[in-house]
Amino acid sequence: MKKFIDHCCEKCTHTKDNPCKDFVKCCIEGPVCHESSSCSARRKAIIDEVALNDQFIIC
Repeated sequence: MKKFIDHCCEKCTHTKDNPCKDFVKCCIEGPVCHESSSCSARRKAIIDEVALNDQFIIC
């Protein structure tokens, strides 16, 4: 997973045909469709990388 739109693992239910209804929450707090500390860590790594950009703000 390199971007928020990428599946975090095979348990992820977000697809083009079946988009996650909680997509933004999943990107910030996720995953929300399953429990996984490793997936959460990968999401946090993306946030940490993007947060280095001064234009990125998490409300």
